[in-house]
Amino acid sequence: MKCLVTFRLKPGVSHDQYEKWFREDNVPAVRKMSSVSSYRVWRAVDAFDAEVERLPEMAAMLEGWYARVANEAIVYAIEVHQD
Repeated sequence: MKCLVTFRLKPGVSHDQYEKWFREDNVPAVRKMSSVSSYRVWRAVDAFDAEVERLPEMAAMLEGWYARVANEAIVYAIEVHQD
């Protein structure tokens, strides 16, 4: 089973603040769970989204894709350092 959770940080919470909390509090707590075999956090990549929006070929491809799918969720991300 895989679980993907997406969220935005609250105003005033920086990526660095969140990632510090994640490494110090979140990861140790989750690693104690026997039902979790792997746990990763990823950060969205704004540059990738911007490039997708800039390329006409991507716009055409996405138009065709959206005509064929429902309830889509698209996430582009880089892995956050875990240790």
